[in-house]
This record gives sequence, structure tokens and C-alpha cells, in this order.
Amino acid sequence: MARSQQPAVLFDLGNVLVRLDMERGLEHLRRLAPTNAPVSLDLARTFFSEASLACNRGELAPERFLETLARDLHLPDASLDTLAAAWCDIFTRWQEMESVAERVLAAGHAAFLLSNTDPLHHAWLSARLPVLRQMSGVFLSFENGLLKPDPAFFLEALRRFELDASRCVFLDDRPENVESARSVGIRARVVRGDHREVLEFLRENEVALEPPRPQRQPSR
Repeated sequence: MARSQQPAVLFDLGNVLVRLDMERGLEHLRRLAPTNAPVSLDLARTFFSEASLACNRGELAPERFLETLARDLHLPDASLDTLAAAWCDIFTRWQEMESVAERVLAAGHAAFLLSNTDPLHHAWLSARLPVLRQMSGVFLSFENGLLKPDPAFFLEALRRFELDASRCVFLDDRPENVESARSVGIRARVVRGDHREVLEFLRENEVALEPPRPQRQPSR
């Protein structure tokens, strides 16, 4: 049976609930390299490598991923803990969007996290963002073997949480993910860095942002 007809809000993670600064993470990794190492770090090679995508799909354990990262980047002396810290040094809290999620939950809506992520990033953020621990449910790529923008990602999340696509709204920073969500009937919007646009989209789509007022009891 589907959940209440009140709209459910589906949140992506990076650049939606938390800001991303991948270049900072790359700089952290660069500082680990010996001065004479042939290190050439760029976004595509590091954050979207085959090993990273395999970790995001749950096909490669975090420890094996970090070992692969150390080998590929010629960082043989870096400990796994040091590499993990550098790998996770890409996030900055976005208080306004955390507040949006908190307001959605306080208003009585179900809110779900739908993210392409790996165990390292998810654990790091879960320990630091209280709102993630308040979510009605989480659907993570590494736990389910599915990556956005595959429509199967959204279809499986809807099935898992017994949600009606037409009664869901989705926020993501990547246009291809938004288009995929729309293809299965979810109302979706690209987040471009302005939380006020998100508030406007939610209000336009029947998402309350204030707790319901208590009903006054009739006087006797």
C-alpha cells in the first residue's frame, strides 16, 4: 500500500544537502604526494574513475578502493586513514539546505535521501549532518548496486519505500538525474545553488514548510 498522499521529498546529497568542493579534496591528495612523484590529479581521473564508480555501486570495498587510489596516484606511503580523510575533504555544510530538509520533516512530510555515494563519504557525512539521521529512509547507490541517472535507481527506490511517483518531488544538482526522475513520473528540479529557488519549487508542489497548527478544541 502506498504511503499518505502528502508529497514526499526526495533529496540528493552533494550540492543539495551539502556543498561539494572536489578541488579541495584533490589538493589534499596532492599534498600527500612526494615532491618528485609523477602525480597528475584531475576530477575525471580521481572522482569519476572506474574504481570510484565501482565503490559507488558497492562492487569494490572501501579499503580496496583506497589501495587502488594510492597505487594509481603513486602514494605508497599514505595510510588508509590518511587517504580516507583526503577523499572526504570535499564537503562544506550548507546550513540553509539543511534547514529546508528540517522544515520539510517538521511539517510532517516524509523525506528520503537518494544518493550516488560510497561508504566512506556516507559515513563521514552521517556523523556530521544530524538531518541525515532524521530521514524517513535512505537509498544509496553502494547499497543497491544502482547509479543515477539509471531510471531503475528511482523505480527501485519508489518500490522500496512504497511511494507513488506522482506524489514525490526530487532535488538534484545534475540535470541528467532530474530528467531521469521525471521520466518515471517524479516532479523534479535542478538545484543550482540558491536555496530560495528550492523553497519556491517545494511550495509550488504542495510541500508545506511550516508545522501544522494545532486545532483549537471547541469550548464546552
